[in-house]
Amino acid sequence: MPSKKHDHIASLQNALAQYRDGFDPRLIELTEQAVFPGLIPAQPTTARKARCTGILLGKPAPRFVKRGRAIRYRLKDVLDWLADADDYGSTAEVAVAGRAES
Repeated sequence: MPSKKHDHIASLQNALAQYRDGFDPRLIELTEQAVFPGLIPAQPTTARKARCTGILLGKPAPRFVKRGRAIRYRLKDVLDWLADADDYGSTAEVAVAGRAES
């Protein structure tokens, strides 16, 4: 019997395959366990807190969908959140950016 972790990995792989095949990412929904830490480098407990605060890893959290008691994330929202990440060429740039935000 496959483990739950394996099920979430398979679900993520299936969703990404659909995306590569041209399926609309706004219609592809992923479980919280497939997104965290599968695509976004944070634990599911951090994701739960982010849904309450609206902030994940220092920036606005990705939008989510509630289906009954289940939480789902649309692939488009996750990809948009990842694409919006700040990128740096060195740790010096990070330090300068941190001082500018203060």
